[in-house]
Amino acid sequence: MKRFDIDQTDAFDALLALRERELCAVLDAHEKLRSAPGGDPDGVTDFKDLAGEQSLADVDEAQGERAALELEQVLAARRRLHDHTFGRCVRCGQAIDLRRLTAVPATARCTACQTLQEAAAPPPVTH
Repeated sequence: MKRFDIDQTDAFDALLALRERELCAVLDAHEKLRSAPGGDPDGVTDFKDLAGEQSLADVDEAQGERAALELEQVLAARRRLHDHTFGRCVRCGQAIDLRRLTAVPATARCTACQTLQEAAAPPPVTH
C-alpha cells in the first residue's frame, strides 16, 4: 500500500484549497438564491407551479447542506495537513491508502474505519 508522504503536502494542499473555493462558491450561490425575492410579480400561481418551486427549493437546500458538510471536511483535512496528521486515520491512527486520499482528499478515515462508521450510522431520512 502506498502512503502519503510529506513531499506531497503542497499537491494535496492545492487540491484541498481548490475544493474549498468551489464549495464556497456553491454556498455563496445557495445563499443568494435563498435571499432573492421570488414568486410571480403578478401574484398568479397555480398548485403545479408551487409544487415545482418547492421541489427545487428542497433540492437546493439539500445541495447547500451537502456542500456545507463537505466544506467542514475539507477544512479539517487542511488542518490535519498543516499539523502533520494528514494521511492517518482519525479513528485507528493507521495510514490511509494513497489511492483513497487521491480519490477523496478530505477523507479522515481508512477504508475499514469508514465502513464501520457507515454501518453504525442511522439510515438517511427520506420523505
